[in-house]
Amino acid sequence: MTGPATGTDPTVWRLDRGPLQARILPQQGGRLAVLRFRGVDAIVPPGRVPGFWGDTFWPSPQSLFDWPPPATLDGAPYEVLGAGPDRIALRSRPDARLGLQVEKLCVVGDDAVGFAFTLGNVGRQPRGVAPWQVTRAPRAGLLVWQPGQRFDDDDRVVKHVEDPGCWYWHDRLPDFAGHEQIHGHAAIRVPDVTTTSKFFTDARGWAAHVHSGLVVLRIFPDIEPDQMAPRQAELELFFGLERDYIEVENQGPYRALEPGEALTYHVEWRIASLPPGIPADRLTPELVDLIEQMRRRPALLR
Repeated sequence: MTGPATGTDPTVWRLDRGPLQARILPQQGGRLAVLRFRGVDAIVPPGRVPGFWGDTFWPSPQSLFDWPPPATLDGAPYEVLGAGPDRIALRSRPDARLGLQVEKLCVVGDDAVGFAFTLGNVGRQPRGVAPWQVTRAPRAGLLVWQPGQRFDDDDRVVKHVEDPGCWYWHDRLPDFAGHEQIHGHAAIRVPDVTTTSKFFTDARGWAAHVHSGLVVLRIFPDIEPDQMAPRQAELELFFGLERDYIEVENQGPYRALEPGEALTYHVEWRIASLPPGIPADRLTPELVDLIEQMRRRPALLR
């Protein structure tokens, strides 16, 4: 079903398909606010961690805005451009300071969600930018990805010294607490991270979060370190202990957008229930096999 959800808030749009339920909030940044699979929350819904919930989209690098993110793109109302039984398309207002505008397409399947984020330069000056998806998720479970290249640049070392909470998978930096590599994959057991921190790493175009009996696999364009935004990475993992949540964040290639130009960034999440007998707290060959099976599924957006 699609359309405003029943209840007290007619601005909540629902996209339900089989065991998957999605709720979109056009008036609050066009965010994916709720994603449930077989009744289990895959992401942090509104109200659980005040101010930090759902899935949003920002321009990268963060030096463009520092903090907070631009309200026009992150939390202000989006226009609904169109909707169907399994999808909704939305557009932000132009952000006057950055000269950027965002369009979002969200499509649901029985066990997947597809996104197309379009970032356009509506200003008068070129803008160096990368697409950046930011998902708030429970501070639980296991994060898994396939490692790419270690960083070897000076600037990321400088950033770590300036901000010790920012860690990189880097030739000249100590390893991040809880990070391990086994079976050709990398993993972090979320409870093992005991300080608020960020971990930046190259990946191979995917990352999975195993929690609450689910495997949430996100697939995104694979990029090389020289394509990443300054001091950023293909995959960023934020651990917020004070507010008890994490962020799983993927970024696309950094490029200069001329006035009138736009880029589009495609991401797909594939979801499965974790079969009995596969541990949720460590990387095993059985878990790797399951993730590889999910990676081979047909794409939702073609």
